[in-house]
Amino acid sequence: MKRGIGLVLVGLGLFLVVLGVLTRFTVVPAIAKAPLSPGQADGGVTQTDQVGVAAKLFDPATLTTRTDVPLTVTRYTRGDVPASQTPEALAGDLAIYDTFQRVEDNAGVVVLANTARFAFNRVTSVMSNCCGANLDGENVEMSGIVPLKFPMFTQPQNYPYFDTSLSTTVEAVYQGQEELDGLPVYKYVVTVEPSQTGTIEVPGDLVGSPLPTFVAPRYYSNVLTLYVEPQTGAIVQGDSVQVQTLRGPDGTDQVTLLDAVIGTTPEEAAAGIEYAKTQAALLTLVNNTVPLVAVIAGAVLFLLGVLLVLTSKRKKGGSHAGGSATA
Repeated sequence: MKRGIGLVLVGLGLFLVVLGVLTRFTVVPAIAKAPLSPGQADGGVTQTDQVGVAAKLFDPATLTTRTDVPLTVTRYTRGDVPASQTPEALAGDLAIYDTFQRVEDNAGVVVLANTARFAFNRVTSVMSNCCGANLDGENVEMSGIVPLKFPMFTQPQNYPYFDTSLSTTVEAVYQGQEELDGLPVYKYVVTVEPSQTGTIEVPGDLVGSPLPTFVAPRYYSNVLTLYVEPQTGAIVQGDSVQVQTLRGPDGTDQVTLLDAVIGTTPEEAAAGIEYAKTQAALLTLVNNTVPLVAVIAGAVLFLLGVLLVLTSKRKKGGSHAGGSATA
C-alpha cells in the first residue's frame, strides 16, 4: 500500500516540477507580450488623453502670442493585425501600431497634429524599420524603444527612447522606484536640450531680420517624465515640459511657438494604474508564484514518495528474513 502511494507521489511530484518549469519558460514567454491589437476591447482603437496649459502659444493667423492657453492632447492608437502576420513581422515578433495625435486649444482649434506608424518587438519594445514604419508619412530611421511603452519586465536602467520630434533616440534616465496609488513604478526622465527640428519661412521682421522673408530655424526642447509599471512596461503616467521656438539671424530665440506643461489626466492615470495592477498581478502569478509553488510542492511530494517506496522495500525485506529464521 505504502509503495503504491509512494509511486503516485513520485509521479505527481515530477508532474508539478515539470509544470512549474514549463509555466516559467513556456507559458510566460507566450503571454508576456504587447498585444497585436491594443484596442481590441474598444472597437480596435485605444484613446489616451492629456491636458495642460501653454504659458505661451503663437497664433499664426494673427502673428501674436497668446498666454495661459488650456490645451488638450488626444492620441488614438490602432494595431494593424494583418501587417503583423507578414513573414517579416512574424520573424521579428513585431506588433504594428498606427497612431494619430492632435493638440487642441480651449476653442477646439488644432494647434499640432501628427501621425506615426511603429513596428516594434512585442517583448523588448525595440523598433524595426519595416512594415511601412513612418512619421507623418515620411520614412525615418527608427531605433531604440517605441515611445508608446517600455519593455516587458522593464529593468532599473537607462533606455534609448525614440523621440518623434527629433526623429532619433534620447536617453531615458532611470530615476528610481516610486508608488502611484499603491502601484510600484519606475521613474524615467527624458531630457532634450534645445535642438533644431526644421525650418519655417516667416516674415523677416517677426524674427528680427531686415529681409522681407526669413527661413527661421525651428528649435525644440523637452523634459519628459515617465512612470512605468515594470512587469508590463506600461507607461501609466507622463508629464512633459516642452518649448518650441523660432530663431532669428543672430541665432537667438525670437518667437516662442509653444511653451507648455502637459500631463496625463487624473482619470486616465487612475484607469491606467488599475489596469496595470491587474496585468502585473497576473504576470507575477505565472512568472513567479505558480512556478515556485509548483516546483517546491513537486520536490516535496517527490522526496516523500521516494521515502515511502524505500521504506516499503525495507519492510518487505525484513519480513522475508524473519520467516526464514523461524523455519
